Amino acid sequence: MSKTREFHRPENWSEAHQLLSRSDIHTAPLAVSPRPTALNDLEAEAFVDLEKLHLNYIKLEDGLVKIGALSTLQDVYQSDLIKSQAGGVLSEAAYLTATLGLRNLANITGAITNPENPPDFSLALMALDAVVTVQKNEWHTRQVALQEWMKDCSKVLLPGEAIMEVSFKSQPGSQGAIARVSRTPRDKAIVAAVAVLAVQDGVCSNLGLALAGSNPAPVRLPDVEALVVGKQLNADLVARVGKMAADQAAPVADYRGSVEYRKAMAEVLVSRALTQALDAQG
Repeated sequence: MSKTREFHRPENWSEAHQLLSRSDIHTAPLAVSPRPTALNDLEAEAFVDLEKLHLNYIKLEDGLVKIGALSTLQDVYQSDLIKSQAGGVLSEAAYLTATLGLRNLANITGAITNPENPPDFSLALMALDAVVTVQKNEWHTRQVALQEWMKDCSKVLLPGEAIMEVSFKSQPGSQGAIARVSRTPRDKAIVAAVAVLAVQDGVCSNLGLALAGSNPAPVRLPDVEALVVGKQLNADLVARVGKMAADQAAPVADYRGSVEYRKAMAEVLVSRALTQALDAQG
């Protein structure tokens, strides 16, 4: 049986923070994950629904693409603004993360706070260099780079806090690609890689690479990115990138894949994602 005994829908941030700061009961913001938690596994005794705080938006502001915490994966998938960024890689990731019914229910908060989720959406945000804005209290916010957030996403929020939005710098001139392996096309990826690439005059000017299934948590690959930025991409460099990603991998084996398999797939998929993003640049 679920431990949940209370449900609240505050009218403003002040009320929300008061509810989320309670010490007499385990309280949490209401979030729907692409992989919903069974009722008897819910830990919170009280949930706070932030629906009335207007957190369902996708907009371009001050050069940033901002996605409100209660925007659904279907909102992201259908957004023309999101499709215009990095070849629509985040839109594709939202599609891969959940089926239609769950995309209409799962929100951004749920997508980045459950470590059991399919990794595609978080990987795409990491490769886009996304930042999570957390509402600390009625007057203050703090920001956390998503790549830091994903190291232990279940423990980042402090009492009284709630996710307000996820944002990233607008990148209409970049191209992105997802490469993944799974048991079926719609199953959770065993290993997945996302590349977001910008090229100027044939030289890589910016690169975001993120990888899941090769480490205990999804990771950004800054050392691998540094190998590429400022250079002209060719087959030899792409092969070196894949090899370096595999060398840095520290996978955990499970019934879906051994350590050796996951390392091998890390090399293949990082190279494949990078090649596909480069090809999309034309």
